[in-house]
Amino acid sequence: MTVTASLLLGAFVGAINAVAAAWTARIAMAGEPGKALHLVLGGMVARMVVILGTVAAVLALLPVHRGAFIIGLGFLFVCGLLAEVAIVFSRSSGTSQPPADA
Repeated sequence: MTVTASLLLGAFVGAINAVAAAWTARIAMAGEPGKALHLVLGGMVARMVVILGTVAAVLALLPVHRGAFIIGLGFLFVCGLLAEVAIVFSRSSGTSQPPADA
């Protein structure tokens, strides 16, 4: 497999993770505030398990260029984490403000 194909495969896996992260965060923040953090963290753990299995399978079964695959995956993986954090912070701003006199 070429370097470009390996990079694109890693980016594809990372993009799927990023979309799942944004979707999970949106669903969690739209629901009950007390359960939002549990849903975000639970979704993150589930995605980590799926990503770990996917990466292990790709590296074991396909003749990918490992460096290119990891770079493509890593870049979009970090972008997904940043999007998830941004969604959580944007939806939760103002929900847990301390009292003005504190």
